[in-house]
Amino acid sequence: MPDMSSIDARFGAQPWGNVLRQRLYAIATAPTLAFYIGDVVGHDGTALSTPHGTIAALEKDATTAGGGAGKQVGAVTALFDEKMDPTPYIAASATGNGTIAGYAMVADHPDQEFLIQEDGDTSSVVVANIGLNADYIATTAGSTTTGLSGHELDSNTVNTTATLDLKILDIHPEDSISAAGAAGNHARFIVRINAHYHGANVAGI
Repeated sequence: MPDMSSIDARFGAQPWGNVLRQRLYAIATAPTLAFYIGDVVGHDGTALSTPHGTIAALEKDATTAGGGAGKQVGAVTALFDEKMDPTPYIAASATGNGTIAGYAMVADHPDQEFLIQEDGDTSSVVVANIGLNADYIATTAGSTTTGLSGHELDSNTVNTTATLDLKILDIHPEDSISAAGAAGNHARFIVRINAHYHGANVAGI
């Protein structure tokens, strides 16, 4: 695979290495936001009664970007409509069966690592930033053609702050990290959810 740091081709957060665990979550009817493969998602603090039993629900009215510490459960690996048929995305306001719009399979182990591209809009991640934290950003919609998420690592939020969304573990071995931190780099980074819903000593919601 070539060096992708010069190409802005966002794809959300995709599992890196072994998938440690996947769990099915429900998406309530008429979500405010669409759901795509690779979206970083949060727990809604409740469960829904579905034809397949009572299933924990995902937050449907706002992304967890930049303030989801303790809510985030992982990233979407597959989506299904209310009939459990595979679908590339679930549209905003999808009504489904009136209770659920559909279901999402989520890689939700707190130790799961993900690959995500940096946005590089006002600055880019540098070598000294490895080991720090950053938010993800969800301002770009996913693709209704490919079903891939538009979520990216928000390069200019890198800091030591414990409540930031992601911990930066490493750079993709084939990508080039920015030397000076100037805007315009789109390297892929290996990250982990920083304050995970299923992690130890995390407050309930």
